[in-house]
Parts: sequence; structure tokens; C-alpha cells
Amino acid sequence: MKVYTTYIFDLDGTLTDTLVVWLGIFRDLLIEFDVAPPSDKVLSKHTHNWRQMLELGLPEEKLEAFIARAHILANSRLPEASLHVCTYDMLKVLKRSNKRIAIFSTMDRPIFEPAIEHHKLGTFAEVMVAGTDVEHRKPHPDGIIKVLDDLGISEDGYGDVVYIGDKDTDILAAVNAGVDGVLYYPPTHQEFYDENDLKQHHPAYILTDWQELINSLDIK
Repeated sequence: MKVYTTYIFDLDGTLTDTLVVWLGIFRDLLIEFDVAPPSDKVLSKHTHNWRQMLELGLPEEKLEAFIARAHILANSRLPEASLHVCTYDMLKVLKRSNKRIAIFSTMDRPIFEPAIEHHKLGTFAEVMVAGTDVEHRKPHPDGIIKVLDDLGISEDGYGDVVYIGDKDTDILAAVNAGVDGVLYYPPTHQEFYDENDLKQHHPAYILTDWQELINSLDIK
């Protein structure tokens, strides 16, 4: 894997091991709103934005209440979700190597902030952008572009920037922003996300654990 000067990370499912937690939240809420939830594999394909709940049968007029309840459940469950194995080690190595670190997640800021604070990720990241900080969600590049602007990185420096995320929308957002997109694909995601489908979006690299990123830095 190429060595970059700036590493931007997705939070939800990438730094934090939250896939199963989110599936539980969506499943419980659909039942609460009298909608029969699909299988977890199908549900995992409908978690990119709130309006995808309408595709599963949630009435439009109940979406606002659904989101409000999701914020409550997320704030009670997500901060307690563990980080993926070696996350702290990887961030410490990047920091010691004088790499710039930022976080951009499509999570709403009221959910984003408690998770950041619980894991003390602000210790590592210079810039942290939530989904509600920008007009458009992934795969639109708004969030990544805001991070780059906040870091003071011009287009001339985009070749030294990577965005790392665990979903197809993460890779597409990176491509749309003009930076490399790296797919984080740990074993816990492999039963939900098809690797061949993800490869169609042409990630620059695929990582299955953070030790691979550490090894790429070739630190003695």
C-alpha cells in the first residue's frame, strides 16, 4: 500500500466496530414502527441514509420520528461499541510518523460527537466532520472536500491523501473527491458485504486489518 501524508478515516464501521450494533438499532426500530425487518444481510444494504427505511416499508410521515428515536438508541449503544482490533495502535503509529489524521463520517453530529468523545479520537484527528456538517451525504464528496479545506490542502496535494472506509459509498466519495479510496474489509464485514461488489468501485487497496496499514509504513 502506498504511503500517504494525510489519512482520512470513516468512523462508523471503520474505526469503530459498529455494524452489528447498527443492524440491531434498525431492526428494533422497524419493529417498534410496525415494519417487519428483513434479514440482516438485506438490512445492511439499507443503512447508507435514513430514507432507505422507506424502501423497507416505513411510511414517509413516520420518518422524522424514526430518526429521532434512532438518535436516542444510537447515543445509548454506539459509544460503547469497541474499536476494531489495532485501531489505537494504528493511529498512534500514524501520529508518531507525522501523518495528518482526520475523520469524516456520514453519521449525524448528535451521534458522531459522543462516539468521538468516548474513544478520545480527538487526540489523534486534526479535523472531524460529521454528515450533518455538509449539504450532501456520501457518495457525494462534500464531506471529504470540507476536511481537505479545513486541513488547508489544495488540489495539488490530493495525490497524497487517502480516505479509508468500509462501504461502497466511502470508495465512491473518495473517487468523487479526487483522492484515493481504500476499503476497510475486516472479517466481521465479510458476511454482509460482497467483496466482488465492492471491488467494482475500484478501491486503491483493500485492508482486512489495521496491522496491514502499519506494515505499509515500513517503520523499523
